[in-house]
This record gives sequence, structure tokens and C-alpha cells, in this order.
Amino acid sequence: MEFIELDAVDLGIVHALDLDGRAPFARIADVLGVSDATVVRHYRRMRASGALRVVPITDTRRTGQSAWVLRVRCAPNAVDAVTQGLGRRPDVSWVQVLAAETEVMCVARPKGPDVRGDELARQLGRVAGVIGLETHCLLRTFVGGPMTWQGQNIGLTADQADALLRAAPQVSRDGPPPAWVDGDRELFAALAKDGRTSYAELARACGTSESAARRRVELLRATGVLYFEVETDPANLGYGLCVFMWMSVRPSALEAVAEVVRADGRVVFAAATTGRANFLLSVMCRDTGDLYDFLARSLGSVDGITNVETTPIVDTIKREGPMRSARRRG
Repeated sequence: MEFIELDAVDLGIVHALDLDGRAPFARIADVLGVSDATVVRHYRRMRASGALRVVPITDTRRTGQSAWVLRVRCAPNAVDAVTQGLGRRPDVSWVQVLAAETEVMCVARPKGPDVRGDELARQLGRVAGVIGLETHCLLRTFVGGPMTWQGQNIGLTADQADALLRAAPQVSRDGPPPAWVDGDRELFAALAKDGRTSYAELARACGTSESAARRRVELLRATGVLYFEVETDPANLGYGLCVFMWMSVRPSALEAVAEVVRADGRVVFAAATTGRANFLLSVMCRDTGDLYDFLARSLGSVDGITNVETTPIVDTIKREGPMRSARRRG
């Protein structure tokens, strides 16, 4: 995705889609106080430029699968090959190059309940140029995933955000998720191309009726199996410094740390994990001063953190959606 300058309407649309990725344009227009045509025009411009897209995600916790964060240390001449190989895999997201450009991290969500969660790690261990590997199985996610990132006032007021959330689908994760049915594979494939694909187009892709496609999407969303995220370059929102943090936290302090990071709008992902570092964070900051404030004030306000390793993210090859095309970093 490329950086483009976003105006107030653009930022309002991004914020609205972050709250409800399939919110009708008419509802977004009503909240923003502009015409439907204005919202459609701004959305299409951002999507065509690559500045924004809405992607579907399956909540692996609802489907009984595990999710893993992998930290891969590479020889300098192997980074491009490793990132491109990871980016092409449908079970891998968030492929990012870390500081010094000899480390790559990614999130792996194995497809199917019978697939071993560490299979990708074992495969990477045999790849030429991979010289080190850490694996972290996510135990509990505190920020990120279906827990919408609240951010630091992206583009909507609190009242506008509340209006959209009240109209968004209500989700209940009580009880077992619905069983997979014929057509789900085609449904997710169509949504992967565009999370806002119309129900008519989804019906054609699945070989069913429009009403059946609508009911299926609504059921998967209502039971927490399916949710949507909006993808955009953090620079578009004014965040010039993104970092990943590998933290060691005493078990007795896990809940206290979780409470602190949940309250800080700079945190876009936080989870307790297995591994040498047992608490992982992804943080978006305005600049180095903002990062220092987060370290000294937010993390510094809680006892029990015994070590923090901060690694700036220098390039993002793939987010949640499919990798757009093969690329080389300059």
C-alpha cells in the first residue's frame, strides 16, 4: 500500500470501516454528514490507489485452531526470498521486515484442525538462509483480531463511532460455531478479493441465491467466526514509527500489563504467548518522542515487566489480505 494524503472524509471512512468493514455507504454518509455519492467517490479513490482495502478474517479461536507468531533470523541475502515465500502462503499474514533488515516476523494460522501449528516453523528450519527461529503460540489476545482497535481518534468523534457501532452486527461467541458447509470456500475466496463484495456477487461465486449468501455471511459474523478489518498504511493516519515489542512479564503481572496496553490507543496488537518472550505488542507511534512516552509512561507504570526488546518495523510485505504482487525492497 502506498502513502497518500487523506482528507477529513477519507479518515472518517477509514475509521468507519475499521468499526464495521461492511457498513453500508449510506450509513457512513449519514454519520459523516455528507452525501452517499461523496463517500462512494472517496472510497473508490482510496481503494484504487491501494491506500485502503477491507479484508475478511476467520477467528481461529472460534474454529478451534491455533495462531503463531514466528520470528525468523535470516542471512542478509535471504530476506527477500523468505518474505516472498511467506507472503504467498494463504495461512500466513503480517509478513514484516524488522530493524537491521535481517529479521522477518509473521503470523501463521494453520488451515484445518488437523494441521500442526508448528508445521511452518519446521519447514522454515530447512530453508536456505534461515539462521534462527523463534515461535510463539498465542494464548490470549488482548488487542487486535476481532477486538477492534480504537486508535487515537482516526477520523470520527466518539458520538459518530457509537452511532456506527450501535448499527453494526451484534456478535455472540457463546456456544459452538456453525459447521462449515458447501460454498464456504468459495465465499471466503470471493471476500478475500474484496471484503465489501456485494451479496449478488457472492451468490454467483457460491452458486446460491443472494438471500442465502447474505444469511451465511450474517450467521458467520454473528457467531464470531468471521470478522472484517480495514487495511491502510499507518503513515496515512499520521503514524510514522511502527514497532514490535518482545516482552518478558511475570505471570502474576500478565493481567495488569494487559489492562495498561488495552487502554493505550497506540497499541494495535497485544497477546500473551508461549516462548522466551511471553507478551508481544505491536505499537504505532507518531515519532520517537511518542515511542519514548509509551515506554516510559504506559509500560513504565506497571510492575512485573522484566525485559522489553523493541524492534522497529521497516517494511510490511503482507497484511491480512492476500499479497498484492511479488515485490523487492529497495
